[in-house]
Amino acid sequence: MQRHYKAFTLFLILLASRPAFSTHIVGGEMNYKPLGNGDYEITMLIYRDCFNGQAPFDEPASIGVFDINNQLVTSFEIYLESIETIANAINSPCLIPPSDVCYEVGHYTAIVNLPPLAGGYTLAYQRCCRNHTIINIQNPGAVGATIVATIPDAAAFPQDANPVFKNLPPTFICLDAPFIFDHSATEIGRAHV
Repeated sequence: MQRHYKAFTLFLILLASRPAFSTHIVGGEMNYKPLGNGDYEITMLIYRDCFNGQAPFDEPASIGVFDINNQLVTSFEIYLESIETIANAINSPCLIPPSDVCYEVGHYTAIVNLPPLAGGYTLAYQRCCRNHTIINIQNPGAVGATIVATIPDAAAFPQDANPVFKNLPPTFICLDAPFIFDHSATEIGRAHV
């Protein structure tokens, strides 16, 4: 019995001394574009940390569709089409970005039929957990992320699409360095917002 206790204790010490690597969701966005006859092209971008190993992207991801009263109407699956690494950009040409930071973006697309509904729809995707480097969330590894898009009532806004941001912000922003960023967005058929 004493021997098993020592072996178990050694196992726990070795397990605890191993570094724990996991990657989590950094952020995301969901967009929609009307195609006519109640069809919408839904695109979703999910950003994750790719430096410390990788938690897989959902394949497929499940999106809930809710009415104006937050009641689930339906759900659908959206499929991962590609994964790309985001270049480490920094807002100062004098500095070199750290090499131990890496972000990837997963691109998802689906076409769904959502017939006109009074009050429109809310699309929601949820995933645990947030990136461990976030400092303004307590225990980010236990906090999830929800990515949302709201499709207004098609009777009132028949050709409405949500705005899409023109640029991604730089990965790094230097302390005390001047910072100007074009955070404008474009909507199909409309000028910059």
